[in-house]
Amino acid sequence: MIRKILFFLYLLLITTLSLISSEDLPKVILFPYADKVIHMSMYAGFTFLLFLAWPNMDTKRRRWIPFLAIVAWGLSMEILQGIGPWGRSFDLYDEVANIFGFFPGYMAYYLFKRWFPKLATL
Repeated sequence: MIRKILFFLYLLLITTLSLISSEDLPKVILFPYADKVIHMSMYAGFTFLLFLAWPNMDTKRRRWIPFLAIVAWGLSMEILQGIGPWGRSFDLYDEVANIFGFFPGYMAYYLFKRWFPKLATL
């Protein structure tokens, strides 16, 4: 139950960060395309926590459900940014970065499950 709560709190965090006004975001430039790395990292966390909350999704057939959830959630956030009053805009490359976040997130879950099998089954 705690894992599901943690997942939904993280989802709320991603949603909030995606939809707050761009004026409220810090204007720090770390390196070129840092925002894409941030998108990928946020959705890697989304993927990791999703598999942690619902470990039965880690089967060959069901693994596509979390992948599609990543695609759908990221796309919906980008669409809402494009049509909303938050001063944000739709960015296809942000969505691509969101989708690519699935792969390191799943790898992190896979390694966590392999290295810490007792923790993964709690």
